[in-house]
Amino acid sequence: MELLIIQHNHMTLHACILIGIGLAIRYIIGRRRFNRRGVAGLQLFSSYEKWWLTTRIEALFYFFGLLAILSGIFLLIFK
Repeated sequence: MELLIIQHNHMTLHACILIGIGLAIRYIIGRRRFNRRGVAGLQLFSSYEKWWLTTRIEALFYFFGLLAILSGIFLLIFK
């Protein structure tokens, strides 16, 4: 019986870690996007290549952050 309780707590811990990682990723990307904005509110890049690469990488990490949050919630609901 104790083994089930310990396993149950590990799943909750992993779910909270996943949610925290997902929120941290989304926060960092949002902060980076905010800091790139100029006076007019547009994101400023020094070249087209930097814009293309940065937006693609951020979109990928933003998606991974969302997956981490959703999988953490899934683990909490269906532990």
